[in-house]
Amino acid sequence: MNTHRIFSILSLIVASVFSLYAQTGGGVDGVTVKAQKVYSISGDKLEVLADNLKFPFNVEVCTNGDFKVGKGKARNLQEGQVLRRDGWLLKQDGSVEPVFDHVVMKEGAVQVVRDGQAEPLAKPMSCANGLSLVPDGSCVYPDGARTRLMDGQLFQLDGTPIAAKDTISLKNGGVVVQKEGTLIRLSPVQIMGMNDGTRVRGDGLIQKPDGSSSQLREGQTILIEGALVKH
Repeated sequence: MNTHRIFSILSLIVASVFSLYAQTGGGVDGVTVKAQKVYSISGDKLEVLADNLKFPFNVEVCTNGDFKVGKGKARNLQEGQVLRRDGWLLKQDGSVEPVFDHVVMKEGAVQVVRDGQAEPLAKPMSCANGLSLVPDGSCVYPDGARTRLMDGQLFQLDGTPIAAKDTISLKNGGVVVQKEGTLIRLSPVQIMGMNDGTRVRGDGLIQKPDGSSSQLREGQTILIEGALVKH
């Protein structure tokens, strides 16, 4: 085989690898919509989305901003929302939720979310892994432990627990946090402790458990680990 042919074959292989990398969303942290244009997000860099992307959790995002999870219904990414590659949807108000189907305890009642639409749990639900849920939030874990769910607690539809996430946002000069599924606006002098040990001040100063600190920028939202639930 001559050198030119070897070079051509190698070029095709490299091109194929880069094409696959782009299609599967490699190097892309998320997708957002700004001024009715759809952008991919890589760090602090935005680029107009030129090709459909496939993210983990069987999420596919189209260049027009439509996305779907597996064989679910198509949904449209709204202005200012961010669809993250880890399967979480960040909304303009600072709230965040899994984009894939799930069960959540919210405001003292269990909700089932399919294709982004939430409905109250109408009757007891038994999951594939043995988890049993009751509309009022009472539950029996697969090991037989009985308890009541905490607000913000999440499960996949098969009963697999989902690690909760909290958020801290600076919106219009004010700090809004999502803690245990509830949005809370802080006063300028208020200090709130988050579930992971982070402390946030009403002026946007964030102090991490390791002692480091940072200042939120206007419009910025950060995600941190939510409550660690044990039973």
